[in-house]
Amino acid sequence: MIDQATKLREMMRTKLKEEKLENKNKKARVLAISSGKGGVAKTNFAINFSISLRRLGYDVVVLDADLGLSNIEIISGISLNNSISDIIFANKDIFEIMGNGPEGVKIISGGSGLKELKLLDDENFNKLISEIEKLQKSTDFIVIDTGAGISSSVINFIMTADEVIIICTPDPTSLMDSYTLIKSLVYTGYTGKINIVCNLVSNRDEGREIFEKLYNTVENFLRVQIKYFGYIERNRHIRNAVINQVPFIISNPKDPNAKRINIMAMNYMDAKYSPLEEERISFARRIMDIFIRRGD
Repeated sequence: MIDQATKLREMMRTKLKEEKLENKNKKARVLAISSGKGGVAKTNFAINFSISLRRLGYDVVVLDADLGLSNIEIISGISLNNSISDIIFANKDIFEIMGNGPEGVKIISGGSGLKELKLLDDENFNKLISEIEKLQKSTDFIVIDTGAGISSSVINFIMTADEVIIICTPDPTSLMDSYTLIKSLVYTGYTGKINIVCNLVSNRDEGREIFEKLYNTVENFLRVQIKYFGYIERNRHIRNAVINQVPFIISNPKDPNAKRINIMAMNYMDAKYSPLEEERISFARRIMDIFIRRGD
């Protein structure tokens, strides 16, 4: 007997085929995954969510922009031989530097190359931008796993995205740091959607309670809207998946958290683009504007 989730996935695949027929030139949607502090399982969410999007039939590329770390590789159990700097220094194209992640998800390591964007001369920078434009035309989603905190690098990467998902936990410092990150984005002029995932909670009620606290604070002091994206419960399956370097959506597909990730992915795909998103310039041009004019 076909379960409800399978039926929903089939519906999403049909919708995907229709979308591609309607608009063959559609740019990839860019989603940043971030957090106000480390240790909230941000990267774990990023890779599992990306796998769920991939299972719906979409082409997904994860850009590891957590500079200096390689948590995507650790959690996915893979090793990347190239980084984005090889486009410049090893004369590779964007497709050559991609690594094969779980279930067809592609992964690109940012490495030190992302830190040094503003140091490139015009010729090399234009080459990099050209390769990134190829990426946006060839995939459906670019998921950016940013660093944690409010450094200029983190803010800059979020500013290139159409939407951001901020991971928050019950830890009071996580709540405060999430607010600080949102405040920094608002003051920098971010206009994309701001979504919140409450991670490592005990149950649904705690997840909703954490969000309501953050929502009220943001609304009272910043006058902007944030959206409740969902919650993930703390359990041993997630911890064991990290230890075993296998994303939990693969190692424990029947776990309630895996089902929650799938629902988040389907809800995300069911959401309509806003006029602001459709009018935004390309991802490559956003990188050029933000990293060159602002500096990293």
